[in-house]
Amino acid sequence: MWKLISGLIIVFSMTGSAVAAEKTVTAYLQDAAAASQRGDWNTARSIYSRLFADERLAQSDPRFKAVLHYEYGRALGVMCFFKEAEREFIAGNEIDKNDGDKQTGGVFYLSLTQLGRLNLAQRKFPEAVSYFEQILGELDPVISANTAPSFYSNLLDDYASALSGAGRSEEADVAGKRAAEIRASVKTAPRAIVDPTPYGTQCVKKTD
Repeated sequence: MWKLISGLIIVFSMTGSAVAAEKTVTAYLQDAAAASQRGDWNTARSIYSRLFADERLAQSDPRFKAVLHYEYGRALGVMCFFKEAEREFIAGNEIDKNDGDKQTGGVFYLSLTQLGRLNLAQRKFPEAVSYFEQILGELDPVISANTAPSFYSNLLDDYASALSGAGRSEEADVAGKRAAEIRASVKTAPRAIVDPTPYGTQCVKKTD
């Protein structure tokens, strides 16, 4: 997710931020991204929580708030704070819907995808199916397969897993086959998601 955060830092350098001094925001985001990349999700969670504690957050750029909710949700999900993670993803999604997808940089799609994966990790298959179907309903299948084959094929694989878990095996087979077809149609190997968010792997007792 470093591309998402680094892009956000560029926006801050151009527009500034009402949350804190620019250097402080940049440092926070870099530290949080570095922590998650090295697998220290608890540190990342603490950093994002610290940013949310700033009373000036309400005046910050919608893109910042949407991405912050998204990244905080990922960190919470890894630590098994599932309800809190879902709340953050939904909050980011709501900001995106209210302020417009162009303004927040597409967090709408990312949040729905992570909501599906978060529920899939908890084996809440019907809920995962619902989220995946929401995002699939928003995406043009032809355009998505041609312009973002890695993302789209991985999304279909996750959808297939959720369908299978929900007892919809025939539909799962269709989704899985379509994912395989997309990968096979790409002349150069599509870039895979090397490090998916490892939801539910670093559970801790709630202390804050």
